Amino acid sequence: MPKTRIIRQVSAVGAAVAGLVLAGPAPAQAGTTTPATSCQNICVLDARTGAHSDFDRLVFDLSGTGLPQVQATASADGTYHTAGDDEIRHLQIPGKSYLLLDVSGGAVALPSGPDAYTTPRVQSVSLPSLKGVEMAAGYEGHVTFGLSLGDYSQYKVFTLTSPNRVVVDVYH
Repeated sequence: MPKTRIIRQVSAVGAAVAGLVLAGPAPAQAGTTTPATSCQNICVLDARTGAHSDFDRLVFDLSGTGLPQVQATASADGTYHTAGDDEIRHLQIPGKSYLLLDVSGGAVALPSGPDAYTTPRVQSVSLPSLKGVEMAAGYEGHVTFGLSLGDYSQYKVFTLTSPNRVVVDVYH
């Protein structure tokens, strides 16, 4: 009886190994090299602008859940550092000064799909204080936007919900 049990176990293991060998390698998972086309966390959908009596407003519409963290940094010459390729670059739209926005917390700006960023990457604006918006870089949950500015006194950056947005007011 013990000899029969050992033979059955060896036969079962042999059949399993033969099945794996004959089946060949498992196919690669679909989408492993395809860029993401939907949001996991926060997607920046578009940028829109508007003029008010005392300020110009820039609004980034978002999808996904939660709000990003936003850090604004003034730049005198429009240069910014890209984290992905470690280069120093310049914003394309001329201005008297510049404001760089780092939108983080899992934020992305996708090139295609239902959550794609639909605004041109470089967009000139003819407002009193805001002259242009550029999606400068995106890397590992951060998206950097550059704002080309004319004359302005101060700016304010904040988030709103229902729907989720990042808002930048640039005062004349």
